[in-house]
Amino acid sequence: MVELRNRVVQIRYFGDPDGLEVVDAPLPTAGRGEVRVHVLASSVVFTDVVIRRHLYPQTISLKPPFVLGYDVVGEIDQSLATE
Repeated sequence: MVELRNRVVQIRYFGDPDGLEVVDAPLPTAGRGEVRVHVLASSVVFTDVVIRRHLYPQTISLKPPFVLGYDVVGEIDQSLATE
């Protein structure tokens, strides 16, 4: 069976734009109470810059590498309902 993959922009390290990289990553599976979104369009907004600089309160505890992406448009392509 072929593993489904997608391309993502992730933060390798905090700081300047050189800390960003485009990588092929495994396609995640939705967990309980989650949905997976097939992204049709995304953008880079100022929040992404603040996150990259390690100044955004909601992501301050994250450790690289992790994927950016707050501003997306897409379709739910997988969900796992809660009981």
